[in-house]
Amino acid sequence: MKQPEIRRRLIWSKTLRWCHWGMTLSVLVLLFSGWLITWIPEKADNLDDAHYVGAAVLIAVLTIRLWLLLLGKSNDLLKNLLPNRHQLRQGWQVLRSYLSLGKIPLPKWYAHNPLWAPLYLLLFAILLLQIFSGLLLLNQITLLGELSIRQMHILGFQVISLFTLLHILASFFHDAKDTGSDISAMVNGHRIFIIESQQPETPQSSTVISLDSLKKTINKP
Repeated sequence: MKQPEIRRRLIWSKTLRWCHWGMTLSVLVLLFSGWLITWIPEKADNLDDAHYVGAAVLIAVLTIRLWLLLLGKSNDLLKNLLPNRHQLRQGWQVLRSYLSLGKIPLPKWYAHNPLWAPLYLLLFAILLLQIFSGLLLLNQITLLGELSIRQMHILGFQVISLFTLLHILASFFHDAKDTGSDISAMVNGHRIFIIESQQPETPQSSTVISLDSLKKTINKP
């Protein structure tokens, strides 16, 4: 049998990776400082500055990431986060793989994880609401009609905390069960693709599948 062909392809742009890690660090600072402010209020004065700095960084990187959704290149764009029927089926298979702890194999995809891609859009929306509610609280506005801004901010904190935990667990799961090197890909921008020959190698014929063909196949509707 012919040995699998291994390809290393640049998937994530440098700007997107900076946004990812800037968002990651700022969200972690905000979650930790927000938790301490809520549950240990006597420490609030000492943590306010850290919370405000984290919020400022988040506003900056989220603005850039939203700009990339509209005016970025290739895998930065919004269209790559909107699932089609094929990607929805793949997303279901990813979820089944999680629930089976890897006994059900993961599908193959080119760039964004088909399960998490639309969830990123939801996360961006929640982060925008969190920024909005935080700015209202900063200006001593605690109610919008009957809506408690503080309760809204706490709910956003809980949702983002859950998302962060699941995303970290999923990242380690993929590095353990898959071959795409997803964690290092968000550092250096490259994913690993293993392309297996569909036919046994003979003196008369052999099969070579290009990575571009794989990309088109994975992204078909």
